[in-house]
Amino acid sequence: MDIITQGLLGSTAAQAGYSEKIGRKSAFYGFVIGLLPDFDIIAGLFGPWASLKYHRGPTHAFIVLTILAIPIGMICKRLARSDVDQKHWIGLAFLSLITHPIIDWFTSYGTSLWWPFTDRRFAVDALSIIDPVYSFPLLVATLFGFFAFMSPMRLKKLAIAALAITTLYAGYGYYNSQRMVIRGNEIFRSQGFEPVETRANPTFMNISVFRVVARDAAGRIMVTYLKTASQKPLTEIFLHESDADEFALKAMQHQHARLFKWFAMDMLQIRSVIEENGRRR
Repeated sequence: MDIITQGLLGSTAAQAGYSEKIGRKSAFYGFVIGLLPDFDIIAGLFGPWASLKYHRGPTHAFIVLTILAIPIGMICKRLARSDVDQKHWIGLAFLSLITHPIIDWFTSYGTSLWWPFTDRRFAVDALSIIDPVYSFPLLVATLFGFFAFMSPMRLKKLAIAALAITTLYAGYGYYNSQRMVIRGNEIFRSQGFEPVETRANPTFMNISVFRVVARDAAGRIMVTYLKTASQKPLTEIFLHESDADEFALKAMQHQHARLFKWFAMDMLQIRSVIEENGRRR
C-alpha cells in the first residue's frame, strides 16, 4: 500500500491494542513504526535492479519484523519517557510492524513474507496500492487518536471498528478478484486458450474493475479487463506470444532477466526485437 496508509494502519493497530495502556502516544508511535518496513526503498540508491530485488523483501518478512519489534519497542519506550511496562511497547511495535506486510500481501506486487526460508513473493490481488475507501476509516481513527478526541477506551473501540471495516473491505476485494479469475478463465477458454495460472489485479483505486492476466503452458499471455457488474470484457482480449528463438532464450539466462521474471511472478512476455541499426534486443 501507499506509505501514508501504512502509517495510518500502524497507528490504528497500535491504538486497538494499546491505547488504554499507552494512551495518546500509541497513535503517534504506531504511525511512525508502521512506516519503517518501507525504508527498504533506499535500495533504489543502488540502481533499479536492487530496488526490484529488495523492496518488499527482508524488511517485510514476518520473522525479521518479529525480531525487530523488540529493540524498536525498547527504543520507543525510552524516547517517550514512559513508565508503561516495556512489554506493552514491544507489543505495540509488533502490531504496527506486522500489519505492514500483511496489507502489502493484499495488493498485487508481491511480498517476501517468509524470507529467509523462501524468497517467493506472495500476493492476494485484493486491493489497489492506493485505495481511499480502504484508507479513510484508518485516517479517522488516527486523527481521533492524535488529537485525543475520546477517552482511551473509546479510542480503542474506534480503532477496532476501523480495522474491522477495512478488513471486511479487503475481504470483499479478494472475493471480487477470485470471481474475476473464474470469469476470466471462462472467457479465455472460449478463445481456445487454456490457462495454467490466472490473476485478477484490481485497477487503480477500486475493487470493481480488474486486469485479468493468464498464462498457458506454452508461456503465452492473455489479458483483458473485467468489471464485477458486467459479464462482458471492458476491452478486447489481447494475446501476447513470447519469442522462443535462441537469442531470447539466452537473454532470459541473464541475471537481470531472471530477476525480473521472479519479480513478475512468471507473468512475463519475452520479445526479441531487431532494431533499425541491425542490433537485436
